Amino acid sequence: MSPWLGQKVDGTLNLDDPAARQRVLDGVRTIMTLGFDGVHYNFEPIGSGDTDFLDLLTKTRAIIGNALLSTSTPQIEPFPLTRSAVRAVIGRDKYWSPDYFRQVAALTDQVAIMTYDTYLPFKGTYGGYVVRQGTMALELVPEEKTVLIGAPAYHDHSFSWVDESESVAGAAQGARLALTSHGVPRERFGLALYVDFAATEEDWEEYDRFWLHP
Repeated sequence: MSPWLGQKVDGTLNLDDPAARQRVLDGVRTIMTLGFDGVHYNFEPIGSGDTDFLDLLTKTRAIIGNALLSTSTPQIEPFPLTRSAVRAVIGRDKYWSPDYFRQVAALTDQVAIMTYDTYLPFKGTYGGYVVRQGTMALELVPEEKTVLIGAPAYHDHSFSWVDESESVAGAAQGARLALTSHGVPRERFGLALYVDFAATEEDWEEYDRFWLHP
């Protein structure tokens, strides 16, 4: 079991501040003494190329040793120039470059891609986007590490059409198609519901029907 470490939902955490990173590391030390199997980081936003986050991961590994080091990640830049174009509109990175995603994966045991809040308008478009994200991740992450595809199990998106287009079923089908497209069996590949405590009965039914027992 790994605790989920991140900032407050209505707050910020400046990982550029060495003191802030040290407090995170102090927390990790405490957590590991309690007998947990590792840690899972979920810090947002982290821009592509952020070396302070890489530093935090490196120092976390020194503390936890061979225990599980996991992190949530933004989506991978799906096509060249997408990241810079979106950044110019929203004022921050929505995507990580493939190279930075690879660097983070190299320092961790498990990455969970937040494949939701895409603002795509149609179910088919969202499913295809998950295929793209999953396919890229499988190419970038070594086989001995775990890739998790985030499935949206919450229903309070900022725009109503996103509630209609994004679903656990769409994420599950997209993840399966990505694995098929990859063409190589992959044991360490899965679906992660975000968040399980907000999941409805329909979400769990879709998880069972489209992922566990398709």
